[in-house]
Amino acid sequence: MASLRKLCGGKYVARIRKWDGFREQELKSVPLETDSRLEALIRKDEVNRMEKYIKEGNEIIFPWQNKEGTLKIKKHTLKEMVSEYLDYLDANGRKKTTIERAVHCLNNFMKSTGMNTPIDEMNTEKVEYFKRYFKGKLTDNGININLTRIKAFLNWCFEVKEVIARVPRVTKIKVPAKVPSYLTANDLDKILKLNWLSLFYKDVFRMYWETGVRLREPFNGKIDKGWLIVDASHSKTGIERVINLKTYHVDTIEEIQKRAIESRAMFKTKTDHYSRVFKKVAVAIGRQKLSLHNLRDTYAVMRYLETRDIYLVSKELGHSSVKVTEKYARFDLRRLELDFPSLASRYCNSNIKNTGFRDTVFGIQLTKPTVFSSRN
Repeated sequence: MASLRKLCGGKYVARIRKWDGFREQELKSVPLETDSRLEALIRKDEVNRMEKYIKEGNEIIFPWQNKEGTLKIKKHTLKEMVSEYLDYLDANGRKKTTIERAVHCLNNFMKSTGMNTPIDEMNTEKVEYFKRYFKGKLTDNGININLTRIKAFLNWCFEVKEVIARVPRVTKIKVPAKVPSYLTANDLDKILKLNWLSLFYKDVFRMYWETGVRLREPFNGKIDKGWLIVDASHSKTGIERVINLKTYHVDTIEEIQKRAIESRAMFKTKTDHYSRVFKKVAVAIGRQKLSLHNLRDTYAVMRYLETRDIYLVSKELGHSSVKVTEKYARFDLRRLELDFPSLASRYCNSNIKNTGFRDTVFGIQLTKPTVFSSRN
């Protein structure tokens, strides 16, 4: 029930409080626009009648607050709450990429649900309709990624803003565990022998499969002697990444960064460019379904074969948990030994678990860096 309070100016307000589990806190103060105590008490009764709606997060416009003199209930829409949620993420220091992903997924949710839908009408059926709406338009994995961010938004609506009575049930689509694809030593040899592919791109792709860096890390990281430092704000897990580099990796990354600065294209366009070039490479070597990310997968299986230590591989990849890395341990080691014979023999002799690869990989002699200005 609202309480009455007289302000310094003489006018009254009705104060609505809510128990937060420890103590009562003021939820909202409603101006009663009168200095008459009798009139204030009458208006406070009106506020009490609407207290339930106010606590649900609705905006109530009382008769004394508008020219028409009528009671209006303005419900928060999905669009309004999404906008406020994105501001909340930004104010709480979330990474730019995290916010961008949230924008994309919540735009999809508004597309299926309707941006002007009252937020208090969010229920499990609307989440299920989202899955049906995007079935065939997105992969099942893509839908599940969207659902993760939609659930985070709905949790915020319930826990932080308290504008929904309960969090709708969000059930992800069951997707069979997918074994990652990787390139064999023979595939890597074919890439290095492609006559039409410039030395620069060969060095770029070799850098990815020899270091295991994520696609954007060479663009966002800073070179410090023989290390690539990716600060927490640019790291996928929010934890600083430090990647060991060879001299020719340093030269390659510096050239990537130089070209990115000189290009006027959007950042995503710059990174996508290398993905498009690699797709042509994949077709040329007869592995059409491969993507640039599979070079990181290749690093992972090679390091697992070389060290047989999934915890070390997880650390080198910068995974948040070894559970993310365990997919690489599902491969039959005999198969990996056939795909990477030189690494299989190396493990038997050394058991050395240091990061990075030596100057030769899979029996392929790595060339020294060439002057980049002569490359395309």
